[in-house]
Amino acid sequence: MMHAFIVLMALGIVVLDVAIIVCIVGLFSTKWNATIRSFAQHYGLLAIFLLSAGSVAGTMFMQYAALLTPCVLCWWQRIFMYPTAITALITLIKGKRVAEIADYVIVFSILGGTVSLYQHLLQILPSGSLIPCDASNDCAIRLVFEFGFVTIPWMALTVFVALALVAVLARKE
Repeated sequence: MMHAFIVLMALGIVVLDVAIIVCIVGLFSTKWNATIRSFAQHYGLLAIFLLSAGSVAGTMFMQYAALLTPCVLCWWQRIFMYPTAITALITLIKGKRVAEIADYVIVFSILGGTVSLYQHLLQILPSGSLIPCDASNDCAIRLVFEFGFVTIPWMALTVFVALALVAVLARKE
């Protein structure tokens, strides 16, 4: 049951990866550029909230239901993801626009995405390729590896990239 849920989460990440690529390619089309930007400005705050809150729920599920202990780098990723969910929720409740929190989302996403990318590389590259992880729980051990590339840090990286993309597109001009 737990493995099936993790595979479902990984499948959702693959779909989000494809959506990010399609969105970026669409930005180079004069026909789709305005539509994508308009969508980000109108629904970006909801998308940011759903993505970040879903990530919070996913990390809680993996820790407490699947009993996967987070390492130090996982905690750092959470440090940048959780405030994004809280900030987006408060902004939604106050009826504000995504442009008002876009800069914060971008900064948190860049920092969290950097940690995620580093940990993902630790998990997929041969041992010793990068500076070794100094965490008490070895963050170079793959606890999840679906479809030949989806790891827990890849899941986080994908969400951070999606958050940053939405925030960049929804920023005030």
